Amino acid sequence: MEPSMEYCLGQVLQKDVGKRLQVGQELIDYFSDKQKSADLEHDQTMLDKMVDGLATSWVNSSNYKVRL
Repeated sequence: MEPSMEYCLGQVLQKDVGKRLQVGQELIDYFSDKQKSADLEHDQTMLDKMVDGLATSWVNSSNYKVRL
């Protein structure tokens, strides 16, 4: 399945730490590929939710691996 912005946001906001760790590389690949992430420039609201989700859910996580 080719990731979409909605899929990535869902992965960022999930509570399961194991799944967060698995999806980390997938998110990096998605954001790094301009063809895959072309919708980032067009949907500022979704991008804001993504950044907010990463900041609140991942950076502030008690699991050091998720924070990294």
